[in-house]
Amino acid sequence: MKRLFTSFLGAVCLFALSACSDEETPAPQPGSGDTEELPALPSEVVKDGRAMWVSYDPTPDADANSTTFIHGALVSWRLLQSDPSNVAFDIYKSVDGGQEVKLNVDALFNSTCFLDENIDVTKSNHYRVTLSGNSETICECDFTPEMAQTYYRKITLNANPSTIELPENGYYVADDIQVGELDGDGEMEIVIKREPYDGANQGGWHNGTTLLEAYKLDGTFLWRIDLGVNIRSGSHYTSYILYDFDGDGLCEIAFRSAEGTQFADGKMITGEDGKVHDYRIRDLNGAGWASGAKLPTTCGLIFEGPEYISICRGYDGREIARTDNIPRGGEGSKVERAEYWMDYWGDDYGNRMDRFFIGAAYLDGIPDPSTGARTSNPSLIVTRGVYKNWQVWAFDLKGSELENRWKFDTKDHDEKWLAMCSHAFRVADLDNDGKDEILYGQAAIDDNGNELWCTGNGHGDCLHVGKFIKDRDGLQIVASFEEENTYAVQGLGYGCQVIDARDGSLISAHGAGMHGDVGRCIVADVDPDSPNMEFWSSMNSGMYNCGGSIDVPISPDMPTGIGGGTLYNAAIWWTGELTRELFDRALIVSYKANPRTNKNRLVNFATGYGSNEGNHSTKYNPCYYGDFLGDWREEVIMGSSDHSAIYIFSTNYPTEHRFPHLMTDHTYDMSQAMQNIGYNQPTHLGYYIGSK
Repeated sequence: MKRLFTSFLGAVCLFALSACSDEETPAPQPGSGDTEELPALPSEVVKDGRAMWVSYDPTPDADANSTTFIHGALVSWRLLQSDPSNVAFDIYKSVDGGQEVKLNVDALFNSTCFLDENIDVTKSNHYRVTLSGNSETICECDFTPEMAQTYYRKITLNANPSTIELPENGYYVADDIQVGELDGDGEMEIVIKREPYDGANQGGWHNGTTLLEAYKLDGTFLWRIDLGVNIRSGSHYTSYILYDFDGDGLCEIAFRSAEGTQFADGKMITGEDGKVHDYRIRDLNGAGWASGAKLPTTCGLIFEGPEYISICRGYDGREIARTDNIPRGGEGSKVERAEYWMDYWGDDYGNRMDRFFIGAAYLDGIPDPSTGARTSNPSLIVTRGVYKNWQVWAFDLKGSELENRWKFDTKDHDEKWLAMCSHAFRVADLDNDGKDEILYGQAAIDDNGNELWCTGNGHGDCLHVGKFIKDRDGLQIVASFEEENTYAVQGLGYGCQVIDARDGSLISAHGAGMHGDVGRCIVADVDPDSPNMEFWSSMNSGMYNCGGSIDVPISPDMPTGIGGGTLYNAAIWWTGELTRELFDRALIVSYKANPRTNKNRLVNFATGYGSNEGNHSTKYNPCYYGDFLGDWREEVIMGSSDHSAIYIFSTNYPTEHRFPHLMTDHTYDMSQAMQNIGYNQPTHLGYYIGSK
């Protein structure tokens, strides 16, 4: 049983909030104080659940550009990695508790879904799946008249503000979501980040603190963690990771914490004096501490005070381990510290030094590709810095301790490694040695914390890792870059590139020379008539083959969405074709007309069903998307337009293709788990799914 070392005091009796100067006593280090026995975790964890789900659109023909045009209820379930290759299924239905009938005539071999076109949604329908010719139930679910009222499943978010400080606008945005097993019942739960505002590249005084909340899929509220006043809101600063770090089958949640962070059991991190010191800068006429430049955006930022990394149990939100975060660095007066920040991080006003991301990597060996069985537990990965120097630290969770495994600091490496980072990192077995590497933009760090390779391309906003060329060994990387003097001169010479993940060498590219900030790119198999996957970028020079000739487009046309704009943000498996659709601004688009509906615009969750258009300004990201319910297609979670709820959408398109639960592929699992650290990045597989 895990133990908690309480280095903080209960909020009820000893909490006080006070403004703080740079002379304040730092908070005590974790590990001091009394020990407390935590409540027991579930003794059994259900594994290999089929995640059976029913998707039904009550208004499929309401809007040709927004609704699905698919009639009937799609019942789907997972194909397990352990299922034999020739496995087939039967599906049965009973209505209002009546006699059960078999729905399929022939055994279901090609897919793990069934479109019930004769459903009576005014009655309760119970579905049951067996192995073909066998009477034993392998999964079952109910679909009620209440569920049939909307195309989505709604989870109403906790509206109780009694323990939180409301923002000026009076509501919290439904922001990034991660999914995972929290209570061992075999059904994934969700953890949502709720933010009072997006502080990315912004300052200003704002009330409200960032919240992490857990819910079951039926809407049951489980717990809340409040990150507190000393954790700046925004996508660059409040990354978190939901993953099983100790191998017990239940997820933990890791994030940056500070004085004022309150865990789900009510315990709070305080200073040695039992108070929470408010380190936020309140000067509306703020300036860089060393440069003196007038920078109003420093108001509300946090330049000092202790910072930690906390891990909590996903089961109940209680903290189990804590360690120091990568430090800001610098000593002495404010000016002396700021001069260090300018020299090391790249500015003296808290922007570049505060870029923080967190994730997971299997540094001792990835799960067995054929069975999914773990050979080791993953490590926690923490990064700081993007634009000049940067650091990556790896930790292992050992009981109630986070033990540092290695540290990578660019000050110890060649200058070529400076400013190589993107606004997120990716994790995959880049060199095919059976262990994960960390890809932080254009710098690859080996599993042992040593250099693997560095392209010199510099910083960029988009980073994709997966199997993009069907017959080429290993994984590939697709990325675009921001600084033309870096990618065109020091780097590999192009604004958007396909790179071999094993050694960082160039495979294909477009945009030779200097093309300014190439802010967007995407890779997916969208054209059924072209081999390999296609990639394109915001240079808008056409669509290219990942394995094709450099700077030679295969088509001048790229997928377009609302207002005719080119789509770059995300790709999704939705309809069950072997090609992939594009997803942006709540709209799913097929590059070529879908053969079932003869439509390009397949569904718009906002105009058709009342969701918002997405998060993070022009990026229009969903809260989450990925394969966590039903068959292998990917679900989408959007926020409601009034921020009071989230909507879970699952495809209602039948398919004649089947694949195991996509999270059993290691590359995909890493991409879905870390899709929303920093700038959201799409999911990708480590094996090839495509039309050719």
